[in-house]
Amino acid sequence: MIKEYPLFKAAAVQAAPVFKDKPIYFDSRATLAKAVALIEEAAHHGAKLIVFPETFLPGFPYWSLNMNKGPEWSGIWMEYLRHSIEVPGEETDALGRAARGTNAYVVMGINERDRKYEGRMYNSILFINPQGEVIGVHRKINPTIQELLYHTRGDGGTNLKVFDTTLGKMSGLVCGEHYQPLLKQNLIIQGAQVNCSLWPGFKGGAGELMTIIPLMTQALCVSGGLWAVLSCTYLPEDQVPKDFYDNNAFDQTFGGSCIINPLGEIVAGPENYKETIVYGDIDLKVNVVAKSIINLTGSYSRWDILNLGVREKQYESAFPLEAVEAATPAKLTTEVAELTAKVKQLEAKLTALEQREE
Repeated sequence: MIKEYPLFKAAAVQAAPVFKDKPIYFDSRATLAKAVALIEEAAHHGAKLIVFPETFLPGFPYWSLNMNKGPEWSGIWMEYLRHSIEVPGEETDALGRAARGTNAYVVMGINERDRKYEGRMYNSILFINPQGEVIGVHRKINPTIQELLYHTRGDGGTNLKVFDTTLGKMSGLVCGEHYQPLLKQNLIIQGAQVNCSLWPGFKGGAGELMTIIPLMTQALCVSGGLWAVLSCTYLPEDQVPKDFYDNNAFDQTFGGSCIINPLGEIVAGPENYKETIVYGDIDLKVNVVAKSIINLTGSYSRWDILNLGVREKQYESAFPLEAVEAATPAKLTTEVAELTAKVKQLEAKLTALEQREE
């Protein structure tokens, strides 16, 4: 049978969360409503994959700790936690309804609040299918710079998975994860075809990230022969809160959203300094063209000399020692039985050899 490849339109949303003056700081309900409206707008233009920026709900931490204003910083930390998203929860249900109503995949950057451990947050990517179901959550494996003040590192579970969808094999990386070769290799060997690349649209003090954001994403596309839908935040000046925590860098957002093909070419965008949606057609046949040149799962693979070990399970904070104690004798009993059987086999062979010599 001749293989067919999906062809569809993708959308990279470039927009701003709703920030407020202190002591409120955030408005997760208004940001959620904005997100639903943007999903509907993108779907109206034919998008089947709609990607939002890093921690769009309720917003990226464009600020850091001012040691002279510790109590105020503790206040913003608390509000950030309160406005963050639990999975599943009210916000994921609303996004699921939007995905189902538009028949589109929605990939949303969220600041995830851990339901089990109070005060624990993750920089996460939420994946929702056209049936409105959460198909996975990727938790950033290592927070970057000021994110370390808020986010816990992600570990096993779905963090390292590629999702098999009707649009192809879909993966996601957050910002600085595009720098991590082993993490990227893990997605590539799982056959990722479309990567959702979430960035904060933050150019940094010297402005160098304006070029690094697409550059690092292009490097992923060329290495893996895959597409990237790169989504960044842009916060217009008239939406910047007037009385926020003063150690912030809201004026450093620029956007930069674009769509990159498996040859590393930017085929839509980038768009800078405005709220917009970048659209582009994704044809998975181009992935095959790219792999005819560099194929890390084919002719360019050398798993016999270089391979990757992955811990897929999540660590737990506590476990009953009784379970280990109970398992140990059983394991030893099994090992002893196996060794005993092998000894008997060897004895039988020796006996047979002795009889032949006689």
